[in-house]
Amino acid sequence: MASLLPLHCNNMKKRLFIFIALLLGVGIQIVNAQTKSNAQVGLRLGLPLGGTVRYFFDDANAVEGIAGVYSGTFTVTGLYERHFDLSALTTEGFAWFIGGGAHMGTRDTDGNVKFIAGIDGIGGIDYTFPTLPLNLSLDWKPAIHFNTSSDLTDFAVSVRYTFGR
Repeated sequence: MASLLPLHCNNMKKRLFIFIALLLGVGIQIVNAQTKSNAQVGLRLGLPLGGTVRYFFDDANAVEGIAGVYSGTFTVTGLYERHFDLSALTTEGFAWFIGGGAHMGTRDTDGNVKFIAGIDGIGGIDYTFPTLPLNLSLDWKPAIHFNTSSDLTDFAVSVRYTFGR
């Protein structure tokens, strides 16, 4: 477990860059290997700031992976999401979603690096453009850490390229 803990902040930045590059690269390779896919790859702007990959099993069920940084913290999060279509109430492409999952990572506080893990909730509004391969979402993702202070005010906007959706 000790090898997961970076010794310096620069090492954490390098590991984050490599991990996000690999995450996005693997996501793109998986999508390219499929003839029809319901995958989305993009950026998460907020807390945490980083990359996001989402895969829909059908119109309502999806999994999302997030790798990101904030305030000396690096986390990798896996989420299950349930999406609910709002097209009957508004324009085509709108949905709301809720879900949950878990995370792990490291937190650097004044040179003291600590392993963190915990559970996450997620809820938000999602819009997929009907004529463009683009998805936007606004979400709230509270995180409860098992061994350090929790992050209950994590809001973000995600912008994703959509494959085959």
